[in-house]
Amino acid sequence: MKKSERLNQELIYLSDKKVFHLKELEEAFAISERTALRDIADLEQLGLAFYSETGRSGGYHITNSKLLLPIRFNTAEINAIFFALQAIKNISETPYSNAYQKIQVKLLKNLPTRLQKQINLQEEFVQYVSQPSLNKVTFFDLLLKACINNDLVLAENQQFIKEKQKLQLLDLFYQAGNWFCHAYNLDLKRWFVLRLDKFKVVKQLKPDRVIMSKNELSESYQEYEQKHYCIPYQCLLTKAGEQKVKYNSYPIMEVIHNRQGIYLNGSYNKEELHYLVDYLISLGSEVKIIKSRELKEKYLEKLQRIIQQY
Repeated sequence: MKKSERLNQELIYLSDKKVFHLKELEEAFAISERTALRDIADLEQLGLAFYSETGRSGGYHITNSKLLLPIRFNTAEINAIFFALQAIKNISETPYSNAYQKIQVKLLKNLPTRLQKQINLQEEFVQYVSQPSLNKVTFFDLLLKACINNDLVLAENQQFIKEKQKLQLLDLFYQAGNWFCHAYNLDLKRWFVLRLDKFKVVKQLKPDRVIMSKNELSESYQEYEQKHYCIPYQCLLTKAGEQKVKYNSYPIMEVIHNRQGIYLNGSYNKEELHYLVDYLISLGSEVKIIKSRELKEKYLEKLQRIIQQY
């Protein structure tokens, strides 16, 4: 690791500490005592404010209430940051959508002229094609906060029959142009995959009962997934089909290579069979259903309905 990179890592390592000892840096970064002492001197030059005390309870006491120090990036890291900013701009539905352009402008102004020209050339000659959000998400901020803090929410989602439900959110994810969440419904005692744009009301609630911790939620969903998606299926893929699946797949799908060919394995629930049929039809001639019989029949029925349109 280069010295500049190590100093950056040391700043990050110290960011949540009030006191540190020389031995900590030596062990954390596999450096000698002599190197650690030089690094501490360099960190002080970079703006790290501290004072040292001797004795058993001594060490280096950081005096910054918050450690907000400049981080130095190399050219490849700078290019990667701007590449990422450009690539995610088309995912318009996030709480930070309006910030991406401002971040880019601020970062660019702080670069040397040579690097500014390089970044501008990168944007001119590299085309960023990403999938935009198809629908506006009204309550993204509230849903994200509820997910992070494991809050209980009272929500109205158009995918439910009943109007309002008490939910705990496990996670949020982006797929095929829409944002989704894995949500546990406390009233129905069931898991659901819900589209975020379908939420019409979201309110934070104080729990009126014991709710699951984040770890308990995760374990509950894994158990549900094993029981809910209980009908196995298998499809044969072409090479092009494998690429399509990799571009747009789901956690309960798995691509397997063996001597006979490339296979898509997974499992489904009868209630969601039509989603799987639509997904497989989107793969066109690059997929052939091996099993189950039910899946094959529903697939052929859907193809017949499509053919009848012509």
